[in-house]
Amino acid sequence: MGFWVMILSLIFGAMLIYFSFASRFSKTIKYIAFLAGFLLLAGAIFIATPDGADFIMKIT
Repeated sequence: MGFWVMILSLIFGAMLIYFSFASRFSKTIKYIAFLAGFLLLAGAIFIATPDGADFIMKIT
């Protein structure tokens, strides 16, 4: 399950970061999309590390 969460987080994070650069929306929407994508990518990397996986297992 954690593997698929990591893969989906990487995909959606990359899509949001791409959207933040490629869209013609206002700067606020672009900024929010970039932050959301960055947080998803950071979360996927955190889940992929052994310490992050142990933390996730402890809180669930």
